[in-house]
Formats: sequence, structure tokens, C-alpha cells
Amino acid sequence: MNTWGLSAEGCTREQGLAALSDQQRAVLRCLARGLADHEIARVLAVSQRQVGAVVTEILRALDLRDRMAAVVFAHETGIIRLPVPGGPG
Repeated sequence: MNTWGLSAEGCTREQGLAALSDQQRAVLRCLARGLADHEIARVLAVSQRQVGAVVTEILRALDLRDRMAAVVFAHETGIIRLPVPGGPG
């Protein structure tokens, strides 16, 4: 596995992003902000079960081992940007 959790045989960051649907990106953004499945469900107006299924799809599509790897992927690919402590903003 490389730094963002994709296997050497897996896709590049760009290919990984392109492989995600709009719904998967929306769930990944929420996940990267630290929301739990029930919170994501409320924000996106879908069921908690659907959120869990989409998280599983994201992990498979990106060849990631867990939710934390998905969060790291989201940050490293710019899907979400959080302010840096002590930085501008």
C-alpha cells in the first residue's frame, strides 16, 4: 500500500477520484469531516443503511482497507481541505 492506502496494483489518486460517483464523493466529504453514519444520513437525506453501503463501495472502489484510509485519501486528494492549526485562515 502507498501513502494514501491504495495498493500498488490499484489506481492512482486521479483514477480513484474519477471512479467515485457524486453520491460517493458527498459521503466521503462528510466522512472526512468526522461525521458518523447517522449524521451523514441526516445531512444527505438518505438512510443510515445506505450510507454504510456507500462507504463500503468507496473502500472497494479505492482499494482502501478502512474508513481512516478513506479520510486520509480525501485530505490528500483535496476532496476536503481543513485549516492547518496555526496557519492562515
